[in-house]
Amino acid sequence: MRNRKVMGIFDRPSDAEKLREELLEAGIARHRIVISRTEEAIVGKIAEPPTQLPARTCLVAVVARSPLDRENIARLMLRHGARETLESRG
Repeated sequence: MRNRKVMGIFDRPSDAEKLREELLEAGIARHRIVISRTEEAIVGKIAEPPTQLPARTCLVAVVARSPLDRENIARLMLRHGARETLESRG
């Protein structure tokens, strides 16, 4: 099975940082978590049609190793204020 990424779109960078800390505490390795801050980003590979994101939006991507892992990561993202979560093959 290929690993998949779970991605969450956050309006506040502070929420994305809090999520990262909780993921690390839950045992997710730091190299599996990427936070991308957007200034004028257009997300085309994860949303169709491509979505214009407001300034200061953060995209958090986490490599999940199992379906249960994906579900738990998505749940944490939503609990920490993600606008939405998406999945991508990684």
